Amino acid sequence: MENLETVPLEDTHERQYHSNILNATLNDNLTNFGQEASPSVREVNFEFLEAEQEGAAPEERFLEQSSVYRRFSGWLLRWLLRIPTPLRYFTHLTLFLVILGVLSAAVIFLVDLSVHWLEVFRVWISSSNFGGYFIGFIFYFLTALLLCLLSTFACQALGKEAEGSGIPQMKSILSGFYDREKDALKLRVLGAKSLGLICAIGGGLPVGWEGPNVHIACIISHQLSRLPFFRFIRRDKSLRLQMIGAACAVGLASSFGAPIGGVLYSLETTASFYIVRTFWKATAATVSGALIYKLLYDTPLVEAFQKTTFDVGVVDPTEIVLFALLGILMGCAGSLFVYCVHQVYRIRMKKLPLTSRYILVGIVASIAAILQYPVELFRLDPRMAINELFSSETLRVLSPLQVFLLLVVKFPLVVVSVGLPIPAGVFVPSFLLGSCFGRLYGELLKLIFGDIIVPGGYAVVAAASFTTGVTRALSCAVIIFEVTGQLRHLVPTLIAVLFAFVTGNIFNRSLYDTLIIMKGIPYMPYMRKDVTPDMEVSQVMIKECVRIPEFSSSASLRHILQSYPEFACFPVVDEKGYLLGAVKRRSLLHLLHESWKSFQVGGEYGDNEEFPASSGQTTFDEDDDGDEEELSIHSSMDHRLGASFVSSSNTNITTTTNGDPKHSSSDSHLVVQVPRDVSPLFVTEYTKLSRVHFLFVMLMPKCAYVVNNGKLVGVVTRSTIVECGGSGGGGPFSSSSG
Repeated sequence: MENLETVPLEDTHERQYHSNILNATLNDNLTNFGQEASPSVREVNFEFLEAEQEGAAPEERFLEQSSVYRRFSGWLLRWLLRIPTPLRYFTHLTLFLVILGVLSAAVIFLVDLSVHWLEVFRVWISSSNFGGYFIGFIFYFLTALLLCLLSTFACQALGKEAEGSGIPQMKSILSGFYDREKDALKLRVLGAKSLGLICAIGGGLPVGWEGPNVHIACIISHQLSRLPFFRFIRRDKSLRLQMIGAACAVGLASSFGAPIGGVLYSLETTASFYIVRTFWKATAATVSGALIYKLLYDTPLVEAFQKTTFDVGVVDPTEIVLFALLGILMGCAGSLFVYCVHQVYRIRMKKLPLTSRYILVGIVASIAAILQYPVELFRLDPRMAINELFSSETLRVLSPLQVFLLLVVKFPLVVVSVGLPIPAGVFVPSFLLGSCFGRLYGELLKLIFGDIIVPGGYAVVAAASFTTGVTRALSCAVIIFEVTGQLRHLVPTLIAVLFAFVTGNIFNRSLYDTLIIMKGIPYMPYMRKDVTPDMEVSQVMIKECVRIPEFSSSASLRHILQSYPEFACFPVVDEKGYLLGAVKRRSLLHLLHESWKSFQVGGEYGDNEEFPASSGQTTFDEDDDGDEEELSIHSSMDHRLGASFVSSSNTNITTTTNGDPKHSSSDSHLVVQVPRDVSPLFVTEYTKLSRVHFLFVMLMPKCAYVVNNGKLVGVVTRSTIVECGGSGGGGPFSSSSG
């Protein structure tokens, strides 16, 4: 009897990595056997099977045919195999993280630099010296209108997934809906996001860039994982999601130069749960991104946040009450902001559902240009105003009246702009609005209590607490510490942020959860135990589900594949209905292809004989993405079939004129044994829904089969769980972060 070696669970990624490296390289260097189908196979039009089986992108097939690429792959494999596996895995992964941080920070800086030069150009062309006040206004108005329309055009032409913040989509992906939202990670969306963001901010709309920057970093991470050298990341579902989580942190860290705050903020705003191993990966990536931020933003090319210069000392204990009151006020203001965003969107969808995106953006851009042109600072980079408001000295550029006007003008503009079909973040506008609130609050207290009050300190605390009231992220306090560079207001900031968080959760959800509901983005909600503590799976499961017998004829399998082209996985049962496992669509296609080839070439199986295609068992990762970028997801699939699976939009089953699958009579009754994964996720019909919800959150499966004494009686899917919650919070689940 062979000795069995026990492998620690912690080595899972290393073993998967080692296997993927070998498989990827061998696949690149070995010629696939049996790629060409025989003429007799082509006569029955089996090309759709080979098309789905290949699954390689054109550029990857070109690389496989390149002798230079093969030689490089062979050399790289030999070099990697000389390194011990744990060290090789760590080196490989660290290299990916460093490249991710550097590339993301560089792209974000280029976007910021482009915005800066657009603003400089618009200030120059609209200056009174250029042709008078009225002529300057005309130029300012026209450039604003043109740039904002170009922003929404870029999103419409290149990818509507680029619209909005980007954080809600990443939150959806990290909660298990990668298959539904992975179009948001395509390269064309990166172009749309970057160009749209440049034009939107450069055109004068008061939107932020931290959300779009997070989206940009995630796209870069996704595209890096497609490179052959980093293919092992793409083929490991858990590691792939960890890299997207790290990219979320990089996007924020590269926006403010706040690596620790970026990691914590991404954890709070995007993660349903957090894998501890992700923390060091996110930190490594954010540190590399923050270093690039430091190098680039220390140059005079763009405006950056300035360090504050408050006197070192302890805040007067009597001020703690004032800071706590400020936190409560900012929590109320933040929840009011979220409410206004939601109501504006609802009114727009109800009253103006068919209004062109260009009309909406054009109207808002025109109003913004008219309101912002009279005061020069209103038109400039918001970081300049924030630096002025954070100052420990008396206001020099802005007067208290102008601060009030800035607040009155910017608040409604930000509310309206966030819901427009353009790339739009909310972090920096929230910083600006909060600092305006805090500065006015501090100036008022200074009039009452005298010079003991430092208004700039209240602006800093209010910026963090208002942003917390909007996003419900306590890490805003850490970000403000890293941005300002001082800890004098550490305790007041933490107290105010905590009060703002609690106060905001009393009234409504966070802005990101609200955007998820507004735009119908799929997301696994939180369980509300106070509503349905005893609900069972049998009350929500889908009872009618397609199932495949263990021994099926090739004709019946073709008919199922043709009838349900959007599904990629089916339950396998025996003749009595007992669940035996599950089979992927790709496995069925491969099975039919191989069985037909063997039937044609060997001719050794009669029409009614069984064909032992496999041992009857196989293993797979039901969310394995591989290189199947051509796959797409149909949002209605869970209700039509009752099983949640990745769809294959490119499946093209040849049919006859009456709609039946086209196949020859010689193989109509060819019986094959269906290969299957013998360990799918299943629960009993009496399992509590709260427990199933926990399984879906932690394991992120597409579905769980429901059995009764071993017999398949239904299926519960991710969409079932989400729809039980509903968008109104009246069901057993809630999206509220509170």
